[in-house]
Amino acid sequence: MQRVFTKREKIIFYLTIGLAIFGVLFKFLLGPMLTRNESLNKEINYNRAKFKKYLWLISQKENLQGKYKKFYQSEKISSDITISALSELEQLGKASGVRIIDIRPEGITQGKDFYKELLIDLRTEGAMESYLKFIYEIENSISLLIIKKLKLTARPLSTLLEGSLSISQFLTPD
Repeated sequence: MQRVFTKREKIIFYLTIGLAIFGVLFKFLLGPMLTRNESLNKEINYNRAKFKKYLWLISQKENLQGKYKKFYQSEKISSDITISALSELEQLGKASGVRIIDIRPEGITQGKDFYKELLIDLRTEGAMESYLKFIYEIENSISLLIIKKLKLTARPLSTLLEGSLSISQFLTPD
Protein backbone atom coordinates (compact mmCIF):
# COMPACT_ATOMS: atom_id res chain seq x y z
CA MET A 1 0.00 0.00 0.00
CA GLN A 2 1.36 3.26 -1.09
CA ARG A 3 0.90 6.29 1.05
CA VAL A 4 0.28 9.67 -0.52
CA PHE A 5 1.45 12.80 1.25
CA THR A 6 -0.90 15.64 1.76
CA LYS A 7 -0.03 19.09 0.60
CA ARG A 8 0.80 20.23 4.13
CA GLU A 9 3.12 17.25 4.75
CA LYS A 10 4.95 17.94 1.47
CA ILE A 11 5.56 21.58 2.48
CA ILE A 12 6.88 20.54 5.91
CA PHE A 13 9.07 17.86 4.30
CA TYR A 14 10.59 20.31 1.76
CA LEU A 15 11.11 22.95 4.46
CA THR A 16 12.89 20.41 6.68
CA ILE A 17 15.17 19.29 3.83
CA GLY A 18 15.83 22.94 2.92
CA LEU A 19 16.73 23.82 6.51
CA ALA A 20 19.00 20.78 6.78
CA ILE A 21 20.80 21.73 3.54
CA PHE A 22 21.09 25.35 4.69
CA GLY A 23 22.49 24.20 8.07
CA VAL A 24 25.10 21.98 6.41
CA LEU A 25 26.08 24.74 3.97
CA PHE A 26 26.33 27.30 6.77
CA LYS A 27 28.33 24.97 9.00
CA PHE A 28 30.86 23.94 6.37
CA LEU A 29 30.97 26.86 3.93
CA LEU A 30 29.57 30.12 5.26
CA GLY A 31 30.68 29.80 8.91
CA PRO A 32 34.40 29.36 8.19
CA MET A 33 34.26 32.15 5.59
CA LEU A 34 32.67 34.53 8.11
CA THR A 35 35.16 33.74 10.88
CA ARG A 36 38.06 34.11 8.44
CA ASN A 37 36.63 37.44 7.28
CA GLU A 38 36.33 38.63 10.90
CA SER A 39 39.91 37.68 11.74
CA LEU A 40 41.17 39.40 8.59
CA ASN A 41 39.25 42.56 9.50
CA LYS A 42 40.84 42.56 12.97
CA GLU A 43 44.29 42.12 11.42
CA ILE A 44 43.62 44.96 8.97
CA ASN A 45 42.55 47.30 11.79
CA TYR A 46 45.61 46.36 13.83
CA ASN A 47 47.95 47.01 10.90
CA ARG A 48 46.22 50.33 10.14
CA ALA A 49 46.84 51.48 13.70
CA LYS A 50 50.45 50.34 13.44
CA PHE A 51 50.95 52.21 10.19
CA LYS A 52 49.46 55.38 11.67
CA LYS A 53 51.97 55.16 14.48
CA TYR A 54 54.82 54.59 12.00
CA LEU A 55 53.69 57.54 9.91
CA TRP A 56 53.73 59.72 13.00
CA LEU A 57 57.24 58.49 13.88
CA ILE A 58 58.42 59.19 10.33
CA SER A 59 57.02 62.71 10.57
CA GLN A 60 58.96 63.15 13.83
CA LYS A 61 62.17 61.59 12.45
CA GLU A 62 64.30 64.76 12.40
CA ASN A 63 63.23 65.79 15.89
CA LEU A 64 63.81 62.31 17.34
CA GLN A 65 67.23 61.93 15.69
CA GLY A 66 68.36 65.27 17.09
CA LYS A 67 67.24 64.36 20.59
CA TYR A 68 68.82 60.92 20.31
CA LYS A 69 72.20 62.32 19.24
CA LYS A 70 72.14 64.85 22.06
CA PHE A 71 71.13 62.22 24.63
CA TYR A 72 73.53 59.57 23.35
CA GLN A 73 76.56 61.82 23.50
CA SER A 74 75.87 63.03 27.03
CA GLU A 75 74.81 59.55 28.18
CA LYS A 76 77.91 57.92 26.67
CA ILE A 77 80.25 60.25 28.54
CA SER A 78 78.42 59.89 31.86
CA SER A 79 78.07 56.12 31.50
CA ASP A 80 81.82 55.73 30.83
CA ILE A 81 82.61 57.75 33.95
CA THR A 82 80.06 55.80 36.01
CA ILE A 83 81.34 52.43 34.83
CA SER A 84 84.94 53.30 35.63
CA ALA A 85 84.00 54.52 39.13
CA LEU A 86 81.90 51.43 39.86
CA SER A 87 84.61 49.05 38.66
CA GLU A 88 87.21 50.86 40.78
CA LEU A 89 84.99 50.54 43.87
CA GLU A 90 84.54 46.83 43.19
CA GLN A 91 88.30 46.37 42.87
CA LEU A 92 88.92 48.29 46.10
CA GLY A 93 86.31 46.16 47.85
CA LYS A 94 87.90 42.91 46.67
CA ALA A 95 91.39 44.07 47.60
CA SER A 96 90.35 45.11 51.11
CA GLY A 97 88.08 42.11 51.82
CA VAL A 98 84.81 44.03 51.97
CA ARG A 99 81.95 42.31 50.17
CA ILE A 100 79.79 44.70 48.15
CA ILE A 101 76.15 43.63 48.42
CA ASP A 102 74.53 46.43 46.45
CA ILE A 103 75.99 49.24 44.39
CA ARG A 104 73.81 51.95 42.86
CA PRO A 105 74.88 55.00 40.92
CA GLU A 106 72.62 57.90 41.89
CA GLY A 107 73.57 60.11 38.96
CA ILE A 108 75.67 63.13 38.17
CA THR A 109 74.82 66.40 39.91
CA GLN A 110 76.13 69.93 39.50
CA GLY A 111 78.31 70.99 42.40
CA LYS A 112 78.25 74.37 44.13
CA ASP A 113 80.97 75.87 41.97
CA PHE A 114 82.12 74.75 38.54
CA TYR A 115 82.46 71.03 39.10
CA LYS A 116 80.14 68.07 38.77
CA GLU A 117 80.02 65.05 41.01
CA LEU A 118 78.94 61.45 40.60
CA LEU A 119 77.02 60.03 43.56
CA ILE A 120 77.13 56.30 44.38
CA ASP A 121 75.39 54.39 47.18
CA LEU A 122 76.92 51.17 48.48
CA ARG A 123 75.72 48.44 50.82
CA THR A 124 78.58 46.34 52.07
CA GLU A 125 79.54 43.69 54.57
CA GLY A 126 82.87 42.88 56.18
CA ALA A 127 85.11 42.89 59.23
CA MET A 128 86.29 46.07 60.97
CA GLU A 129 89.86 45.72 59.66
CA SER A 130 88.55 45.29 56.13
CA TYR A 131 86.45 48.44 56.45
CA LEU A 132 89.43 50.43 57.69
CA LYS A 133 91.47 49.34 54.67
CA PHE A 134 88.51 49.98 52.30
CA ILE A 135 87.94 53.50 53.65
CA TYR A 136 91.65 54.29 53.43
CA GLU A 137 91.79 53.06 49.81
CA ILE A 138 88.73 55.11 48.84
CA GLU A 139 90.01 58.31 50.41
CA ASN A 140 93.44 57.89 48.78
CA SER A 141 92.04 56.91 45.41
CA ILE A 142 93.47 58.54 42.32
CA SER A 143 89.88 58.98 41.01
CA LEU A 144 88.99 61.62 43.61
CA LEU A 145 86.52 59.42 45.50
CA ILE A 146 85.20 60.84 48.78
CA ILE A 147 82.97 59.20 51.37
CA LYS A 148 80.08 61.54 52.15
CA LYS A 149 78.13 59.28 54.53
CA LEU A 150 79.14 56.15 56.37
CA LYS A 151 76.92 54.02 58.56
CA LEU A 152 78.17 50.78 60.10
CA THR A 153 75.92 48.44 62.05
CA ALA A 154 76.90 45.28 63.86
CA ARG A 155 75.18 42.03 63.04
CA PRO A 156 73.84 40.15 66.04
CA LEU A 157 75.99 37.16 67.04
CA SER A 158 78.55 37.88 64.31
CA THR A 159 81.84 39.69 63.88
CA LEU A 160 80.75 41.11 60.54
CA LEU A 161 79.56 44.66 60.11
CA GLU A 162 76.98 45.88 57.63
CA GLY A 163 77.83 49.17 56.01
CA SER A 164 75.93 51.80 54.08
CA LEU A 165 78.15 54.28 52.26
CA SER A 166 77.43 57.29 50.14
CA ILE A 167 80.42 58.05 47.90
CA SER A 168 80.98 60.91 45.51
CA GLN A 169 83.52 61.39 42.74
CA PHE A 170 84.49 64.86 41.60
CA LEU A 171 84.42 65.29 37.84
CA THR A 172 86.22 67.81 35.73
CA PRO A 173 84.09 70.47 34.05
CA ASP A 174 83.06 69.90 30.43
